[in-house]
Amino acid sequence: MTETESTSTDAFDRDSVRSASRIAIAALALVGVLSLFTLLPGVGRLVPLTPVTFAAVASAAVTVAVVALLAYAAPKVASLTRAALHRTDAAERVERIAENGGAMAYWLVVLAAVLVAHRGLAGAIVPLIDGFAWAYDAAFLIASFVPLVFVVARLTVTVDPLSEHVADRVTGPESSGADEDAGADDSETTAGSADADESPAATAEGDATDSRTHWTEDRWNADEAAHEGADADADASDDEPPTS
Repeated sequence: MTETESTSTDAFDRDSVRSASRIAIAALALVGVLSLFTLLPGVGRLVPLTPVTFAAVASAAVTVAVVALLAYAAPKVASLTRAALHRTDAAERVERIAENGGAMAYWLVVLAAVLVAHRGLAGAIVPLIDGFAWAYDAAFLIASFVPLVFVVARLTVTVDPLSEHVADRVTGPESSGADEDAGADDSETTAGSADADESPAATAEGDATDSRTHWTEDRWNADEAAHEGADADADASDDEPPTS
């Protein structure tokens, strides 16, 4: 990674952290203001011509603001999670863990926003739909199923690479045994190639030795035959009678 890429990555991470922390602080500040507002006198009374109290209205307003902040913070939390789990020289399984971890963080924040909305809006909406409170709960139940399903799906596909990563951490990477086997196979292949390269030379040398041996034996047999012929001629000349 070059210095420019490192600087841009650090700046991006810093901006994400600053934005996420600003959102979290703002949400906590709103909750604190709401808590102080509920202590004021008269906030527990009903709004004229409605079954809703002033405190419930204020709680609903703060709830809407917190839900908006959570929805805005969800992508930034996902980016921070991926950055925390990401490694430059990581294996493919670690990259999948980082990606799935970021997605789970995103949908968990969305699920938290749905639950906050259900809790904070109940005081202002349920009294208005008296007799149909079950519809309010059913609507938020269906809405909460959407992020929950995505969280479960991402968690399911993360189990396998996460277990492999834990096994690598405990027992070492799996590639070491495979490298040893590959090295042994390469050694056997090299030895076989060496034998194959040496065999033609050995064969040629053996053929040359056999040729020299046969040539020497033929020469020796020829010399013996010549000596035997000379001896036979000498004996024949001795047996002939002298002529007068």
